[in-house]
Amino acid sequence: MDKLKLIKTIVFFITFLLVIGSISLLGIIYKKATFKQELASTSINLGQEKGSEISSFKVENGTIYLLVKGSNQSDRIIIIREDTTEPQQIYLN
Repeated sequence: MDKLKLIKTIVFFITFLLVIGSISLLGIIYKKATFKQELASTSINLGQEKGSEISSFKVENGTIYLLVKGSNQSDRIIIIREDTTEPQQIYLN
């Protein structure tokens, strides 16, 4: 009779651990499935005239290079660095 009680206790304990583990696993999966990472939004004024278009861009080592065409100005490259707040312009001939 004592062996039967011991087996019942062990089965109950293992079942309890299995249920708690399953609930925890489902909770973790649910959190990961519904987690939406929001990107930090930043607004920057490029100071370009109306009609200017970004023709191409390149991102390299935390610096963004924009080739801007159009408007009444000549083609230009705008350089945006992480450590500065103002973009730098280079006019092309």
